[in-house]
Amino acid sequence: MNKTIGLDEYEYEVFKAFSKKLNPATKHDYLSKVIAFKEYIEDKDLLYADKEDCTKFMEYIKDNYAKSTSEKIYSYLHSFYNYLKKEEYIEINPFRYVEKPEVTRIKTKDDVLSIQEINQLIESLYKLNIRDRAIIVFLVTTGCLLNELVNLKWKDLIVDDKNNYYCKLGKNRKERIVKLHPYCFKLLEDYRNYSGLSEVIIPTEEFVFTTQKSNSITDRNVRLIVKKALDIAGLSQYSAKDFRHSFAAISLRLGADEIDIKKQLGWSDKYYAIRYKYVLNFVDSESIDYMINKDNISINKK
Repeated sequence: MNKTIGLDEYEYEVFKAFSKKLNPATKHDYLSKVIAFKEYIEDKDLLYADKEDCTKFMEYIKDNYAKSTSEKIYSYLHSFYNYLKKEEYIEINPFRYVEKPEVTRIKTKDDVLSIQEINQLIESLYKLNIRDRAIIVFLVTTGCLLNELVNLKWKDLIVDDKNNYYCKLGKNRKERIVKLHPYCFKLLEDYRNYSGLSEVIIPTEEFVFTTQKSNSITDRNVRLIVKKALDIAGLSQYSAKDFRHSFAAISLRLGADEIDIKKQLGWSDKYYAIRYKYVLNFVDSESIDYMINKDNISINKK
């Protein structure tokens, strides 16, 4: 067996049986978690892992990873060991004795930027190149997911007869049209011009955001860009996902309807809005129509 996989031949055959119905991406994700556990217990046979092994491993995970990641790792390993018990490889699932890391879905002040902090971020964007500026403003003003930004194509941009700007985001049930802030669209035009593309936006299949070496950009690229922007602005306590939370919280604070926010962000249920109930009092009063024309938001002066 190829030891770079991290499992011996027998363990890998068991894992293949466990994961045969999983799609390739999920299978790879599960495998990485099983290998991480195997390496932590110093190559001890997975079938002989005990309560102490599992407890110490999860303590290590919780000390080194975010709560959401810890919860995911626990769930994957618990599921794998449930399979081992069901197929009678083991008598007891050792992860049943370990407390599951619980992640609250309720958002707090630590999850959202205030209007003042968003202004602070926008005012520091001149230190970034035009592509990175456009990416940050797009994330802040649409509340989109990273993979939605990564998959954005020029054909997804729309201008109506009144010069309102829109774009198509998401796929299948989550496909939706969202309005763009005028400054966001201006940055996209500037970025297009800088890239040597024609002045008129042609609805092509080409990705909007690219790298010098590729005709597309990755989630990891975007996270690094966001980290750089936040560090420059002195807001390193936040991360890319907090832009989406901020958009939701600020829009709700300003009186946007929960159904409108559901459509904007592609939520499956408007009741996701309840996650923000504890943070609304911390968010300065100001969805994109609510933000546009507000004098205290610096992006409107760009």
